[in-house]
Amino acid sequence: MDKNSPLVSIITPSYNCIATIEKTINSVLSQTIEDWEMLIVDDCSTDSSYDLISNIYNTDKRIKITKNTINLGAPKSRNKLIGLSTGEYIAFLDTDDIWHPKKLELQIEAMNNNKCFASHSCYYRVDECGNKLSLVKPKENVKYKDMLTHNHIGNLTGIYNAKVIGKFHQKNMGHEDYEMWLRILKKTDSIGVLEPLASYTVSAKSLSSNKFKAAKWHYNILRNEIGLNTLKSSFYFSHYVFNAIKTRLSKVS
Repeated sequence: MDKNSPLVSIITPSYNCIATIEKTINSVLSQTIEDWEMLIVDDCSTDSSYDLISNIYNTDKRIKITKNTINLGAPKSRNKLIGLSTGEYIAFLDTDDIWHPKKLELQIEAMNNNKCFASHSCYYRVDECGNKLSLVKPKENVKYKDMLTHNHIGNLTGIYNAKVIGKFHQKNMGHEDYEMWLRILKKTDSIGVLEPLASYTVSAKSLSSNKFKAAKWHYNILRNEIGLNTLKSSFYFSHYVFNAIKTRLSKVS
Protein backbone atom coordinates (compact mmCIF):
# COMPACT_ATOMS: atom_id res chain seq x y z
CA MET A 1 0.00 0.00 0.00
CA ASP A 2 1.04 3.57 -0.60
CA LYS A 3 2.93 5.10 2.32
CA ASN A 4 0.41 7.96 2.32
CA SER A 5 -2.56 5.60 2.73
CA PRO A 6 -4.60 5.99 5.94
CA LEU A 7 -4.22 3.47 8.74
CA VAL A 8 -7.93 2.54 8.84
CA SER A 9 -10.70 2.58 6.22
CA ILE A 10 -14.18 2.81 7.76
CA ILE A 11 -17.00 1.37 5.65
CA THR A 12 -20.40 3.07 6.04
CA PRO A 13 -23.41 2.51 3.77
CA SER A 14 -26.00 5.27 4.21
CA TYR A 15 -29.74 5.24 3.60
CA ASN A 16 -32.36 7.63 5.07
CA CYS A 17 -30.31 8.23 8.20
CA ILE A 18 -31.01 11.90 8.87
CA ALA A 19 -31.87 11.23 12.53
CA THR A 20 -28.69 9.34 13.42
CA ILE A 21 -25.83 10.05 11.01
CA GLU A 22 -24.35 13.00 12.91
CA LYS A 23 -23.83 10.91 16.07
CA THR A 24 -22.26 8.16 14.00
CA ILE A 25 -19.78 10.43 12.20
CA ASN A 26 -19.00 12.39 15.37
CA SER A 27 -18.10 9.12 17.12
CA VAL A 28 -15.47 8.58 14.40
CA LEU A 29 -14.21 12.15 14.69
CA SER A 30 -13.77 11.53 18.44
CA GLN A 31 -11.40 8.58 17.92
CA THR A 32 -8.03 8.85 19.67
CA ILE A 33 -6.49 7.52 16.43
CA GLU A 34 -6.90 10.20 13.80
CA ASP A 35 -5.29 8.44 10.81
CA TRP A 36 -8.43 7.12 9.07
CA GLU A 37 -10.70 7.58 6.10
CA MET A 38 -14.47 7.25 6.44
CA LEU A 39 -16.02 6.06 3.19
CA ILE A 40 -19.75 6.75 3.00
CA VAL A 41 -22.01 5.84 0.11
CA ASP A 42 -25.53 7.22 -0.03
CA ASP A 43 -27.79 4.46 -1.37
CA CYS A 44 -30.43 6.66 -3.03
CA SER A 45 -31.82 8.17 0.16
CA THR A 46 -35.18 9.93 -0.04
CA ASP A 47 -34.44 12.17 2.96
CA SER A 48 -31.84 14.95 3.21
CA SER A 49 -29.10 12.88 4.86
CA TYR A 50 -26.74 13.16 1.87
CA ASP A 51 -26.99 16.97 1.91
CA LEU A 52 -26.48 17.06 5.68
CA ILE A 53 -23.29 14.99 5.46
CA SER A 54 -21.98 17.03 2.52
CA ASN A 55 -22.70 20.39 4.16
CA ILE A 56 -21.44 19.66 7.66
CA TYR A 57 -18.41 17.49 6.98
CA ASN A 58 -17.18 18.66 3.57
CA THR A 59 -14.11 20.37 5.07
CA ASP A 60 -12.74 17.16 6.58
CA LYS A 61 -10.93 15.38 3.75
CA ARG A 62 -10.94 12.11 5.71
CA ILE A 63 -14.71 11.84 5.14
CA LYS A 64 -15.42 10.79 1.56
CA ILE A 65 -19.03 10.57 0.45
CA THR A 66 -20.34 9.21 -2.85
CA LYS A 67 -23.80 8.38 -4.23
CA ASN A 68 -25.20 5.26 -5.83
CA THR A 69 -27.14 5.85 -9.03
CA ILE A 70 -29.49 2.99 -8.13
CA ASN A 71 -30.37 1.46 -4.78
CA LEU A 72 -27.92 -1.42 -4.21
CA GLY A 73 -28.64 -2.42 -0.63
CA ALA A 74 -26.14 -2.65 2.23
CA PRO A 75 -23.94 -5.61 1.12
CA LYS A 76 -23.29 -4.27 -2.39
CA SER A 77 -22.79 -0.75 -1.05
CA ARG A 78 -20.22 -2.02 1.46
CA ASN A 79 -18.46 -3.92 -1.32
CA LYS A 80 -18.28 -0.76 -3.43
CA LEU A 81 -16.58 1.05 -0.54
CA ILE A 82 -14.25 -1.86 0.22
CA GLY A 83 -13.10 -1.65 -3.38
CA LEU A 84 -12.36 2.07 -2.94
CA SER A 85 -10.66 1.66 0.44
CA THR A 86 -6.93 2.34 0.78
CA GLY A 87 -6.32 1.73 4.49
CA GLU A 88 -4.20 -0.98 6.07
CA TYR A 89 -7.15 -1.97 8.24
CA ILE A 90 -10.85 -2.20 7.32
CA ALA A 91 -13.61 -1.54 9.85
CA PHE A 92 -17.39 -1.30 9.60
CA LEU A 93 -19.86 1.19 11.04
CA ASP A 94 -23.52 1.61 10.10
CA THR A 95 -25.31 4.93 10.32
CA ASP A 96 -27.36 4.18 13.44
CA ASP A 97 -24.44 2.84 15.50
CA ILE A 98 -21.61 4.59 17.34
CA TRP A 99 -18.06 3.89 18.42
CA HIS A 100 -16.50 4.77 21.74
CA PRO A 101 -13.45 7.07 21.53
CA LYS A 102 -10.66 4.51 22.09
CA LYS A 103 -12.13 1.78 19.85
CA LEU A 104 -9.58 1.93 17.03
CA GLU A 105 -6.64 2.52 19.34
CA LEU A 106 -7.35 -0.41 21.67
CA GLN A 107 -8.26 -2.92 18.97
CA ILE A 108 -5.26 -2.19 16.76
CA GLU A 109 -3.03 -2.32 19.83
CA ALA A 110 -4.53 -5.73 20.72
CA MET A 111 -3.85 -7.05 17.21
CA ASN A 112 -0.25 -5.88 17.29
CA ASN A 113 0.38 -7.28 20.78
CA ASN A 114 -1.16 -10.68 20.00
CA LYS A 115 0.02 -11.05 16.39
CA CYS A 116 -3.56 -11.45 15.13
CA PHE A 117 -4.89 -9.85 11.97
CA ALA A 118 -8.48 -9.33 13.14
CA SER A 119 -10.09 -7.98 16.29
CA HIS A 120 -13.45 -7.38 17.93
CA SER A 121 -14.80 -6.03 21.21
CA CYS A 122 -17.70 -6.12 23.61
CA TYR A 123 -20.56 -3.80 22.72
CA TYR A 124 -23.84 -2.50 24.07
CA ARG A 125 -27.20 -3.18 22.48
CA VAL A 126 -29.21 0.03 22.85
CA ASP A 127 -32.70 1.16 21.88
CA GLU A 128 -33.40 4.03 19.50
CA CYS A 129 -33.21 6.49 22.40
CA GLY A 130 -29.76 5.26 23.40
CA ASN A 131 -30.92 3.34 26.49
CA LYS A 132 -28.75 0.29 27.17
CA LEU A 133 -30.55 -3.03 26.70
CA SER A 134 -27.74 -5.53 27.15
CA LEU A 135 -23.99 -5.96 27.05
CA VAL A 136 -22.66 -8.43 24.48
CA LYS A 137 -19.52 -10.18 25.74
CA PRO A 138 -17.76 -12.31 23.08
CA LYS A 139 -14.85 -14.68 23.65
CA GLU A 140 -11.46 -13.02 23.97
CA ASN A 141 -9.89 -15.17 21.26
CA VAL A 142 -12.27 -16.25 18.51
CA LYS A 143 -11.31 -19.06 16.15
CA TYR A 144 -13.20 -20.35 13.13
CA LYS A 145 -14.83 -23.21 15.07
CA ASP A 146 -15.97 -20.80 17.79
CA MET A 147 -17.74 -18.72 15.17
CA LEU A 148 -19.72 -21.75 13.96
CA THR A 149 -21.51 -21.99 17.30
CA HIS A 150 -22.09 -18.28 17.88
CA ASN A 151 -21.60 -14.96 16.11
CA HIS A 152 -18.89 -13.60 18.40
CA ILE A 153 -18.03 -10.63 16.17
CA GLY A 154 -20.51 -7.80 16.00
CA ASN A 155 -19.86 -6.24 12.60
CA LEU A 156 -19.65 -2.74 14.10
CA THR A 157 -16.74 -3.94 16.28
CA GLY A 158 -14.84 -6.02 13.72
CA ILE A 159 -11.55 -4.83 12.24
CA TYR A 160 -9.20 -6.81 9.98
CA ASN A 161 -5.80 -6.19 8.43
CA ALA A 162 -6.45 -5.98 4.69
CA LYS A 163 -2.77 -5.39 3.98
CA VAL A 164 -1.88 -8.85 5.35
CA ILE A 165 -4.90 -11.07 4.60
CA GLY A 166 -6.48 -9.16 1.70
CA LYS A 167 -9.90 -7.62 1.23
CA PHE A 168 -13.09 -9.57 1.93
CA HIS A 169 -16.34 -8.68 0.21
CA GLN A 170 -19.82 -9.49 1.43
CA LYS A 171 -22.26 -11.73 -0.38
CA ASN A 172 -25.72 -10.40 -1.17
CA MET A 173 -27.52 -12.58 1.37
CA GLY A 174 -28.97 -12.59 4.87
CA HIS A 175 -26.33 -12.42 7.63
CA GLU A 176 -23.75 -11.36 5.06
CA ASP A 177 -21.46 -9.99 7.76
CA TYR A 178 -21.43 -13.29 9.66
CA GLU A 179 -20.57 -15.23 6.51
CA MET A 180 -17.78 -12.75 5.71
CA TRP A 181 -16.25 -13.09 9.18
CA LEU A 182 -16.28 -16.87 8.85
CA ARG A 183 -14.09 -16.51 5.76
CA ILE A 184 -11.80 -14.07 7.56
CA LEU A 185 -11.39 -16.48 10.47
CA LYS A 186 -10.09 -19.12 8.09
CA LYS A 187 -7.10 -16.78 7.65
CA THR A 188 -6.60 -15.53 11.19
CA ASP A 189 -7.97 -15.69 14.73
CA SER A 190 -9.67 -12.56 16.07
CA ILE A 191 -8.46 -11.05 19.34
CA GLY A 192 -11.08 -9.38 21.51
CA VAL A 193 -10.97 -6.30 23.71
CA LEU A 194 -13.13 -7.24 26.67
CA GLU A 195 -14.67 -3.86 27.27
CA PRO A 196 -17.56 -2.23 25.40
CA LEU A 197 -16.19 -0.09 22.57
CA ALA A 198 -19.36 0.40 20.51
CA SER A 199 -23.13 0.70 20.75
CA TYR A 200 -25.45 -1.18 18.39
CA THR A 201 -28.92 0.27 17.90
CA VAL A 202 -31.73 -2.28 17.99
CA SER A 203 -34.48 -0.99 15.73
CA ALA A 204 -37.97 -2.45 15.61
CA LYS A 205 -37.85 -1.86 11.85
CA SER A 206 -34.53 -3.62 11.25
CA LEU A 207 -34.37 -6.89 9.34
CA SER A 208 -32.38 -8.47 12.15
CA SER A 209 -35.34 -7.96 14.49
CA ASN A 210 -37.12 -10.77 12.62
CA LYS A 211 -35.74 -13.69 14.64
CA PHE A 212 -37.26 -16.43 12.49
CA LYS A 213 -35.85 -14.96 9.30
CA ALA A 214 -32.45 -14.50 10.96
CA ALA A 215 -32.46 -18.14 12.09
CA LYS A 216 -33.23 -19.27 8.54
CA TRP A 217 -30.37 -17.17 7.19
CA HIS A 218 -27.98 -18.65 9.73
CA TYR A 219 -28.90 -22.24 8.94
CA ASN A 220 -28.56 -21.51 5.22
CA ILE A 221 -24.97 -20.36 5.75
CA LEU A 222 -24.07 -23.46 7.74
CA ARG A 223 -25.74 -25.88 5.34
CA ASN A 224 -25.33 -24.29 1.90
CA GLU A 225 -22.51 -21.75 2.06
CA ILE A 226 -20.10 -23.73 4.25
CA GLY A 227 -21.43 -27.08 3.07
CA LEU A 228 -21.82 -28.83 6.42
CA ASN A 229 -23.89 -32.00 6.42
CA THR A 230 -27.34 -32.07 8.03
CA LEU A 231 -26.09 -33.44 11.35
CA LYS A 232 -23.29 -30.88 11.78
CA SER A 233 -25.50 -28.03 10.57
CA SER A 234 -28.16 -28.97 13.13
CA PHE A 235 -25.53 -29.28 15.87
CA TYR A 236 -24.04 -25.84 15.27
CA PHE A 237 -27.46 -24.29 14.67
CA SER A 238 -28.72 -25.50 18.05
CA HIS A 239 -25.72 -23.81 19.69
CA TYR A 240 -26.48 -20.63 17.73
CA VAL A 241 -30.09 -20.56 19.00
CA PHE A 242 -29.00 -21.18 22.60
CA ASN A 243 -26.32 -18.49 22.49
CA ALA A 244 -28.63 -15.99 20.78
CA ILE A 245 -31.17 -16.40 23.58
CA LYS A 246 -28.42 -16.11 26.18
CA THR A 247 -27.18 -12.87 24.58
CA ARG A 248 -30.67 -11.33 24.59
CA LEU A 249 -31.04 -12.15 28.29
CA SER A 250 -27.72 -10.51 29.22
CA LYS A 251 -29.22 -7.33 30.63
CA VAL A 252 -27.05 -4.40 31.63
CA SER A 253 -26.73 -4.32 35.40
